[in-house]
Formats: sequence, structure tokens, C-alpha cells
Amino acid sequence: MASPPLALAQSPPPKSPAVSVTRRNPHCWSELPLDLMQSVFERLGFTDFERAKSVCSSWQSGTRQSQPNNQIPWMLLFPEDKNYCLLFNPEDKEKVHKTQNLGDDFAKSVCCKTYRSWLLMETYHRGDREDDVYILNILTHERINLPTCKSRFFIRHRILWIDEETKDYLVIGVVDDEKVVSIKKGDNSWKEIILFPGIERWPMELEEEIPQLVYKDDKLFCLNFNKLHIFDFSGDTPLLVFETCVKECVKRQLVYLMRLPYEYDVHRRNNMVVTVGGDILIVRRKLLPRRSYTWNFRIFKMDWSQGNKWEEIFTLGDEAILLDLGITVLAKDLEGITSNSIYYCEAPDEDLHYNDNVLVVYNVDTKKIEQPQESVSSSLPFSFACWFLPSFKRG
Repeated sequence: MASPPLALAQSPPPKSPAVSVTRRNPHCWSELPLDLMQSVFERLGFTDFERAKSVCSSWQSGTRQSQPNNQIPWMLLFPEDKNYCLLFNPEDKEKVHKTQNLGDDFAKSVCCKTYRSWLLMETYHRGDREDDVYILNILTHERINLPTCKSRFFIRHRILWIDEETKDYLVIGVVDDEKVVSIKKGDNSWKEIILFPGIERWPMELEEEIPQLVYKDDKLFCLNFNKLHIFDFSGDTPLLVFETCVKECVKRQLVYLMRLPYEYDVHRRNNMVVTVGGDILIVRRKLLPRRSYTWNFRIFKMDWSQGNKWEEIFTLGDEAILLDLGITVLAKDLEGITSNSIYYCEAPDEDLHYNDNVLVVYNVDTKKIEQPQESVSSSLPFSFACWFLPSFKRG
């Protein structure tokens, strides 16, 4: 019998509740028709779905043909030099789930991007051997090996998309400020795509020169320098379908010939986000070290009716931003996620004087930051941590 994809890393599983079922009762919950039972199960979050399995044998059987619904971001933690990872569901509070063995090369690989329960992984090799790139489902252990790519591209600036049913996939990686490479199901090799031929470069730091990418509904949204471009990727060749200026809401970090005094040092990041409804947001954050390394966020929304007009907004309403994924999710009435908040990860940064991955939730209303990772584990060293949206569809 196959082992379950997830196991509790802390605390034993809850005991099955004692449920008294009277077979002669025509309205007994255990005798619901299967289609109605599945309709109920597919509206449950992961925690309630797991609890439903323990109600009775009929419900346990019904869950085998269903999967839970999930819109809540989980924390994905990669212990150093381990072939498994840890998952924390905010609904479960103090419980941490541990995946099973994910392969001998998993501990030597780096997670470049997530899409639902799929990870884009790259294994680095020393010498002349090219790196291995593959897509892995951390829940089902399905794996798709990709051809090696001769172009070295930036780890944190990639796109992964995959269809849960057909396993069609698309991977995009940024090579430099004008070029990307892509591969999709059926391709034998990576394709080089020039998105911005002859672009005028500005004297900016490396991080500021790399295009920011978001992929949604066959569209690639690209924030590059002071322009926002949208490319249609539904055909064989990407087509530019929209272009606008973002000068009024994007501030760049200039490179100074003379280093400013430390107390005046400013760090900036600009992120692009596509909302549930298809609106485009620019999230601008600024950090002043003299203020205890706390980011200050400003959010701008593009007014489609005005073309290139941007307005600053001060609330996300019922949505929450998953900054590293470049999307929003509906947070209303969902336990485990806070609406009007920004979920993001602070990667190790030598300039900012911290060495750990820190998962953070920023409340737009209160302008306060919380670090839920501390409640999960503060003793284990992690090589990487990120927010992700797991999908429990069966492969």
C-alpha cells in the first residue's frame, strides 16, 4: 500500500470522533447520494476535508473520489540538505506536514518557482555538465524532466504554469533585460524569444534590470524598466497586445558613483500583481535601514479606461496579495488567510544584514508585519521558504 503524500511532522493525528449512525434513519448523513456528497466535499478546505474522512466509512469512501478546495496560501519550507520539505497550513495552526522522499537529487536542487503543488526545480552540477531542470508535484510525486538549457537564466525570475488534467506546461526564464527562453509540452528544446530588441538600458543595479514576469490566462505580463508590456502566448509566437508607461508609480534604485552614508541608504523593490478580476497592480516597497529594516508599501492600480493612468489605492478589499506569485486570492470568510494583506518572502540579502528566509504577512490596514514562520519552527535551518497555493487534484 502506497504511503500518503503528507504526514504530520508534529503532534499525532486527531482521534476519529465517535459518531452514532442509525441506519434506519432515512435522513442519515452517511446515506447521502455520492454526487451530493462530492458536491459537499469539493467545497471544503483541506482541514475540514481531512476531518470529513473520519465521520464514517461512507464519507471516507466518498472522499477518495473528491479533492478539497483550497484558496489559502501555505508555507513551504526546505530544510537544508534534505530530500523532503515541510508544509504548514495556517488553518491547522501548530501542525506541520512532512512530504515523503522526493528523490535523491531533491536535496541538491533549488526551487525556482511554484505553481499550485508543482515546483520548478534546478539541480546544479560542477564542471562542464549542464544543470538538470525538472517539474515536480510535491503531493503526488509526479515528475516531468525538461531538456537542459544552455542559457543561464535568473532563478527568481521564471514562470511556471501547468494544467492539472492534461499536464500541458509552460516554463519561461529570463536570460537578460531583452531576452527570455521558453519551453512547453511537446517541445524538444528551449526556444529563445527576443521580447525587447534594442532596449535602452539605464544605469541600475542588477536586480532592477531584470524584467518582472506574471503569467495568467495565456498572457505574459512583463514589467521592464519604465514600461509594462502584455504578450499573448496562446499561439506559436508571442504577440505584443498592450504596452503602457509606469514612470509615475515605479521608482528605481539608482547606482551612485559615491556611496551614500549608511543611514541614508534606501532599498527599493517594484512588483507587478494581476488580481482575481484581471486588474494590474504595481506594488512599490521601500526600506530604510535606520527604521529597523521595515518595508513601506504603496500600491498603484492601472485604470484601463485611461490607458496609462495609475492611481494609488489604500485597500485590497476582500483580496490578499501573494507577492512572489504575482497574483491575488479572495480572502473573505476564509480561515487562515487575512484579507487586505500582502504575503511575501524576504530572501537572504547580504546588504540588508540578514541571512535567513523570512515569510512575512504585511497588513495594509494596520501597516504591521507578522512572521508566521516563527510559530512553525525556529530551530531548523532552511535553505529556502515560500508561500504557495497547494492543489489536491489527483494525478
